[in-house]
Amino acid sequence: MIIYQGPSQLDANREIICVVTDNSSNIKTGSELLQTWILDTNVPPIQNNREGTDRGICGDCRHRGIASPEKKQGFAQFRSCYVNLLFSPNNIYKCFKRGKYKYLNNNETRNLGKNRLVRVGSYGDGAAVPIQVWRNFLAESLGHTGYTHQLINSKLQINKQFTGFADFCMISADSIEQAQIAWSHGWRTFRVITDIQEIEYSKEVLCPASKEYSEITGKQKRTCDKCLLCKGSANTKAKSIAIVAHGSGKKHFQQKTTIIAKG
Repeated sequence: MIIYQGPSQLDANREIICVVTDNSSNIKTGSELLQTWILDTNVPPIQNNREGTDRGICGDCRHRGIASPEKKQGFAQFRSCYVNLLFSPNNIYKCFKRGKYKYLNNNETRNLGKNRLVRVGSYGDGAAVPIQVWRNFLAESLGHTGYTHQLINSKLQINKQFTGFADFCMISADSIEQAQIAWSHGWRTFRVITDIQEIEYSKEVLCPASKEYSEITGKQKRTCDKCLLCKGSANTKAKSIAIVAHGSGKKHFQQKTTIIAKG
């Protein structure tokens, strides 16, 4: 189902869609979450990433990698995103181009989310889609997970346009400095780290869906649809979440110190 098609909130020059799918086979997130895929309407996901035109999908997320338009195939250089574009995003884009998905109006979107669990941004940053679309979709849901890179940039500046997303999305922090700013505003963060020694235990807990959690605690990993700790800041006093780099792009992940530009 398509719950949004229109200009990206991250790059108004790019048209995007948000497609909802069900019955996920993702072993980390579980099968109960409705998945939401944010895609460019005109450029296939891998090409979009390789050429660096995926800002309308992911904003300035560092995990996009370095655009490599001179390449004929493959991803952007040093792409560290955990989402493998070869699979779901690529297949969903092809189905969209073949006209396989139904467009939903506001009432149908609200009903689709009713009594269901939702993952905001299975691929793509939720902030690319207008916030009212998400608020409508989540209004009668049983719970959700969500993430956004858009609230605090690499210069440690807050983008006020997207502060409403902190209610239902985790703030994806690329450094401890970004995380500390988020915490000072009462926002919960999701931080990718290189080693569990980097966890700030006064503010963070290790992701219960990670293999490191299972190794340390001896407990079975929890899937995201059973955990739901990554539900943003509204109506919860839970700690923020940290996870060791994982997924298809983990080899390219490097923890970097945020540099504050002067002048």
